[in-house]
Amino acid sequence: MSFYNTFLSEAKSSQDSRIIDDIRYNLTKLFESEASLIEFDNRLIEISRSNYRFGIEDSQILSSSLEPTQLAVRISNLVSTFEPRLNNVTVELTDRKPGENAIAFNILATVITEFGENELVFESKIALNNLATTIEEDSYD
Repeated sequence: MSFYNTFLSEAKSSQDSRIIDDIRYNLTKLFESEASLIEFDNRLIEISRSNYRFGIEDSQILSSSLEPTQLAVRISNLVSTFEPRLNNVTVELTDRKPGENAIAFNILATVITEFGENELVFESKIALNNLATTIEEDSYD
């Protein structure tokens, strides 16, 4: 039994797990929040990354007949803006289940920790009636 297998391997998975749990918590709060609808001058770039814009801009956008590609890009931009620990963010929408008033999608991204780069897949769902969000994570090393 090596020192690494005994002590460091466990510390690595524990540290990575805490970071991933923290990212998942932040994404959940992001999708459960509604951003302020106050209009600001587009030249004020820092406001677009501030608490005024944290959350979904308009929950009606999610339930409208927005083109799926456009919706995926909007969600991807939202995640990239408010979760800077994630890199190479891609969002893939999944098919809606009949009778379910929710949007399901996968967030694919990479996160760099002190132990290296990890690829993440978050299986996500936002209920449109109350913005309740569930995010489950699969990690592929």
